Amino acid sequence: MAAEEDQSIAKLKATMANCNLDTKNADDFAEFEATLAKIDDILNNGASHDDEPEADDGKVKEKIDFDTIDVDKVRVKVRENRTVINRKSIQEDQDKQAKTMDQQTFMEQVERDANERAEARAKNEYDAELQRSQGNEAFRNQKYEKAILHYGKAIEKIKDSAITYNNRALCYIKLRNYKRALQDCQHILEKLHETNLRAWLYRATVYKRLNDTENFEESVAKAREHNPKQLAYIDKYIKQMEAEE
Repeated sequence: MAAEEDQSIAKLKATMANCNLDTKNADDFAEFEATLAKIDDILNNGASHDDEPEADDGKVKEKIDFDTIDVDKVRVKVRENRTVINRKSIQEDQDKQAKTMDQQTFMEQVERDANERAEARAKNEYDAELQRSQGNEAFRNQKYEKAILHYGKAIEKIKDSAITYNNRALCYIKLRNYKRALQDCQHILEKLHETNLRAWLYRATVYKRLNDTENFEESVAKAREHNPKQLAYIDKYIKQMEAEE
């Protein structure tokens, strides 16, 4: 080995002399090449078994051959793991967005329904008021049957109007249809407005015409009980009703 190195140095010096170079640098250059050769030998042969890392169980870890490792497989594995994480995150975001949209859609639907009901109520009230006005006109002209028809149409539009029921009850009283008059009064007092003064007074009128003293007096008493601020008006109504008999 040493003889080969000496021959190489001699050849190098001869070459440098032919090129008119200083042969003193041949020894330094040869030493540098020897160092490179040793490093190359270490890299090619690898470290000894004693220098290999150990696992926690004392076994020598498998040495990774970076020259033959499949880089594409490593990248695919990492990419697959990231895909799983991203899909979970995306699914959570989609579920959250869907829930938010469901709540928003529900509130929008509730608002639309409320607006539609309000609009429908406003239209029905307008139509009912028109029918009630026509009924009032017919009543003033003593056309009680016609007035009843208009009040009935108004009730079809707005079913919770005590005024319309009272107006129709009065028409029935004028026509001496006390049964129907009493039905309208009872509907008001039981379903719409328990303290309604006109309903109690019309009820009293019906029972007075039917000579039902007990129910007549009860109706007057209830009218006074529920409307203590209207006692003077109640007394005046009763006197007028008795005068008309």
